Amino acid sequence: MSWARLILLVFVGFTLHGLTVDTFGQQQQKRDRRKGAYIGQLQTLQHEVSGKVWAVDEDKLFIENFTFDGRSPDTFFWIGNGSQPNPKGHLVRYPLDSPDEKPVQLSEMKGQDILLHLPPRLKITDMDWFSVWFRRFTINYGHVHIPSDLEPPRKRVLPEFQRLAHQLRSGNITILDARTFYIPNLHYDGKGPDAYFWVGKGTDPDPMGHKIPNEMGSLDVLRAYEGEDIELQLPENLTVYDIDYLAVWCVAYKHNFGHVQIPPADDLWVPPALGQTRIKPHWWYSGETGQSHIAPPEFGNCRQLSPHLQVEWQAREEEVHVRLTAVMGEDEYIAFGLSPNSVRPQMLNSDIVIAYYDHDDGSFHAIDYTVTAKKQCTGKIGVCPDERVNGRNDASVISGERKNGVTIITFERPYKTNDPMDIPISRASEQRTVIAAIGPLSPSKEASYHEDFITDNHVQLDFKSVGDNTCNPKPGAGPESPRYPPWEPRVLRAITNFTATIGPTGGDRGYSLVTSPSQGYRSWNLAWWIEDKLIPEIYVERGQTYYFTVHGGNDHSDIARYHPLYITSSPEGGFNMKTSEEQQNERIFAGVAYSKLRMPEPTAVGSLCQWKHIGQDMWQQSETFETYKDSLYKSCDSGLPGSLVWTVAEDTPDLVYYQCYSHRNMGWKIHVVDSGYKQPRKGDNGGVSLTSSPFVLLSSFLLFLFLQPSTSVTPLALTPPLR
Repeated sequence: MSWARLILLVFVGFTLHGLTVDTFGQQQQKRDRRKGAYIGQLQTLQHEVSGKVWAVDEDKLFIENFTFDGRSPDTFFWIGNGSQPNPKGHLVRYPLDSPDEKPVQLSEMKGQDILLHLPPRLKITDMDWFSVWFRRFTINYGHVHIPSDLEPPRKRVLPEFQRLAHQLRSGNITILDARTFYIPNLHYDGKGPDAYFWVGKGTDPDPMGHKIPNEMGSLDVLRAYEGEDIELQLPENLTVYDIDYLAVWCVAYKHNFGHVQIPPADDLWVPPALGQTRIKPHWWYSGETGQSHIAPPEFGNCRQLSPHLQVEWQAREEEVHVRLTAVMGEDEYIAFGLSPNSVRPQMLNSDIVIAYYDHDDGSFHAIDYTVTAKKQCTGKIGVCPDERVNGRNDASVISGERKNGVTIITFERPYKTNDPMDIPISRASEQRTVIAAIGPLSPSKEASYHEDFITDNHVQLDFKSVGDNTCNPKPGAGPESPRYPPWEPRVLRAITNFTATIGPTGGDRGYSLVTSPSQGYRSWNLAWWIEDKLIPEIYVERGQTYYFTVHGGNDHSDIARYHPLYITSSPEGGFNMKTSEEQQNERIFAGVAYSKLRMPEPTAVGSLCQWKHIGQDMWQQSETFETYKDSLYKSCDSGLPGSLVWTVAEDTPDLVYYQCYSHRNMGWKIHVVDSGYKQPRKGDNGGVSLTSSPFVLLSSFLLFLFLQPSTSVTPLALTPPLR
């Protein structure tokens, strides 16, 4: 090969490589996850027409910073085919709806962002140009050509939910836009005690993820679904590019009921979330009233912080819901949060949420801020969003409304976050000093520091309180009495051999009503049944040995069917779910052994026997436990049961608990008494009292005879023989 030919090939190779890289770079620049596929800048011809045009998806356009002076009548957005705009194009309505159903001619706009829906059956990729068009005299005021190789974002179809627990299943899930999921034919039995829609990073769901609102915008525990089609929307601080999975997850028991994997971010090209996918209000049907309702967030507390601002709040299981109502301008924000000083309001070093209405797109925001200096955020110093200083936004908008100069924003904030800049909210009842302010938003929609507090007086709130209301009182306040009376307590005495199985909790007549009045425990929708009785209280004696035959399940790969029994000082149990520090604070009496590496292992593991419903759960209709038990049947797997042997030591506390090693709140009390203790019989419906057995009575009588004086009874064995 000649040198000239070699040089030519190298030159051609570098040229082609440069063209390839340049073309790839240009293609990458045309994509913006927040706006869509870039089409181009409107060519300004007349009436100050300008703006950048983006393809949101195949039939929607987004015009960024659109300007038109509004001085021309009969002017519309126009799209069509050909080398230049022409009368054969199609009118694109804006706004989409009008009172008389006639298209509305364009009015004056200055730097406005606009979302457009193409007429039915039209696709952007089939069109050649987009224009601002004077229809009466067929004049083009400004246009942009649509590239022939344009690739608009598209909806992404995912597989269905994995079917792992609680009858969860669905059709194929669709990503409608960067923040919205469509889930068809959703089924779920609703029996998870602390289940939520859950998103996060990683290949499988874990506790590091976080909950997202359901289809009604609520963060309440999930209800049952029976073949419903729903839409879920991520909080404003998240998109599908930020997460790896969507799941149904039980927070209390760290259990994945089923999930679907999200493709990697570089393999996703879905429509941006610009408000084109509006989640409609979902209705629920009340079987008692026969009417449909919308379920708004409920608030049991309200403080009037000033004539212009009130705050409502309600404690939930994992977070606090807050609703701020303020008389304020469209370009202002509300700051509300926790003071670092317990004796006075202090904005510096505070943990606040900035809530505001964005009049540009009609959206509502709640952003977690940290105040490290009395100035605008510069770098990582000042009044800064947490995400700006390597933190994260732990506030999530639930709903918002702007009307007649009043802004109402509802958001939620966890008690404790993994962000070191956040001030935790106590789960216990505690007065906390709060701060609030109203101030101007910057052009970039950020807050800045100012000294004008609304809470310049010392205002304290208890986020766990109920009925703290200095606003307009609401009728019907106060806790409701239990609707269903509990069944008679079940008690086991004078028994040394027990059989432990798994079964349902008995609804509001069973586990929850027995345990909740004093402790507030929530079951996992399963509970221990001892001697075929639902969570009985057991009496044992110190020094005695007791034997438990355990049918809790032995498949540790399926946590929903794995319930080793153990005896513990913890009223909630769930040893395997706890941190090392929590485990060290728990005293175990039986059912757990330690390996040579000092790793805990449950020992009472055996085949599963479970009480199940013959049909529907009949706890509401069952006046007695025996009636309820008649509506169940026992289903047992093959295999050997587990065994727990417990000799009660003399130093055992008076009250311990039988619990599940894998889950919290499945068992109940064991009363430990001294030998010969006469136990009360109130509520006794199982077992026999040691002090009332025939053997004990006979023994007592013989002992009485033996202890009488010798003049009354002379034992023959002690009489000397006659000589």
